Amino acid sequence: MIARVPLGCARRAGAVVCGPVSWTSPFIAAARAAAVAVLLGACATEPPEPREPLPGRFAEGEMVVGLEYAVVDNAGLAVGMAQHYAGTGLTGMKLLGEASAWGRMQSAPDAPIDFADLDLFVRSYQDAGFTVLTVALKPHSRWASKDVGLLGAENASPKAEYRALFAEWVTRVVERYDGDGIEDMPGLRWPVALFEIGSEFSSYQPEPVADYLATLEIAYRAAHRANPGVRVAHAAFLTTPVDLDVADPAGYEAAWARTPRHDLHHGLADQRAVLDRPEIFDVINLHNLGAPAELEHQLRWLAHETGRRGYRKPVIVSDTIPTSYIAWGPATDCTGGAQGVLIPPAKEQDRCRLAAFFRKLVDGDPATLAWTRGFVAADHVQRTVIAAEQGVELINLSFTFDLPLLTWRLAQAGAGISAWGGGAKFAMRSGQVLESYPLSHAIGQMMGHLEGVTRVERVALPDHAHRIYKLIRPAGPLWVAWLDRDRVLLPEDGSPSSQAALNLQAPAVLVEPVITEIGRGRPRQSRRQTQGGRLTVELSHTPVYILPLE
Repeated sequence: MIARVPLGCARRAGAVVCGPVSWTSPFIAAARAAAVAVLLGACATEPPEPREPLPGRFAEGEMVVGLEYAVVDNAGLAVGMAQHYAGTGLTGMKLLGEASAWGRMQSAPDAPIDFADLDLFVRSYQDAGFTVLTVALKPHSRWASKDVGLLGAENASPKAEYRALFAEWVTRVVERYDGDGIEDMPGLRWPVALFEIGSEFSSYQPEPVADYLATLEIAYRAAHRANPGVRVAHAAFLTTPVDLDVADPAGYEAAWARTPRHDLHHGLADQRAVLDRPEIFDVINLHNLGAPAELEHQLRWLAHETGRRGYRKPVIVSDTIPTSYIAWGPATDCTGGAQGVLIPPAKEQDRCRLAAFFRKLVDGDPATLAWTRGFVAADHVQRTVIAAEQGVELINLSFTFDLPLLTWRLAQAGAGISAWGGGAKFAMRSGQVLESYPLSHAIGQMMGHLEGVTRVERVALPDHAHRIYKLIRPAGPLWVAWLDRDRVLLPEDGSPSSQAALNLQAPAVLVEPVITEIGRGRPRQSRRQTQGGRLTVELSHTPVYILPLE
């Protein structure tokens, strides 16, 4: 039995302290660091005027819903983002991993550790009320890693002579944010207790699995020396685009073998090697980069793997993207030699239809862009509800802003829809919100409905495409429902729908669709009478909330 410490809390002298204290994926790998540096690095400004810190928002033992990525290249943008997303009610936020890489924080073996960027992240988001912060401690260092070139790491593990120094860096970072009153960051409000070692088990951590496990073990022991209540996560497993929906667990090997993948650094065998070492991580870490329902198949696979090994651990989803259909290569052409990798539910027969869609998207067609913004908002609500029903402890949604450069025509939609996954557009110097997209409003709407929810159950229905979930809360249940046909949906398809009957045992209900329209800040609501407590509801890709009325 694992003694669970809520994320964002720490164990102190046997007690749990939670209150105030005295291509992420290969989809965006090459462009992300360079683009952020180009677009943000030259925008440094004086920190904005300090504001009264907001009250903390706690998940109260239920799933933490966070967002990614916080950027810290200038204080104005960091604070502006934090304040904007505080309005959604989110409890969590994840830092862009480059800011917490070892080599960036310590420039040489005898150099001091520079906490400025990490402090800015923690202070900005804790002052905005975020209580659960995710930090990826990346071992990458040009002077200490075994093999790091100009274009990235081939082996980010520390050289033997620098392992003790690596352990010291991890210890000091964890100590600074553990909330024990010893060497803490000035102004720390709550412990920062969730640390990933590496940002993804893929090209981001390309070293041999044995080297990675040695690094993880050093980091795990160093982190726990500083804070026994810390939560250490291994570098997140990348399973996309492998379709793990298999009838028999014996089919997992075949599923991996038959799937064309761009990133071949760590497959099923290496992920199993990590799972063989449960004593050096506290939580299992996934990246959910496919369709929302991919989570169900990932969790079923993990239950099989950990069950074989005789243990259970909490699962977090530290990184997501909206359903992108295609990535790891051009998406705007279906006839050339170089083409992106299809992401389920996309199939080869969808490729030319997708290419036509992405050409309109990169050209900035207003109708296509508006549809995409709404699609992303609906997708993220689906993803969150499925994660909650599956018992996930934390999920970080994406993104705080559109992926730099990857929305440009030159990029050929190489990250698929995910490049347009931002929740808002910001002024890069001041952090002022220039435009708030449907994703921001949909998250705020969702977090309001999730407040007080203690359990999420899927309603069993004959048609598996009808996804209806009952949200249990002290104030009484509510439902959220949508249609999942498990196929590509594009603007020319309209809004395919299907009717489902629900027994709500209420005389009337409010039906409230997820906010998906550009420019809409408040949800539409319609009152419906039931027939003897039963309601027939029209389901589409856009989820609807169904709230019983007395």
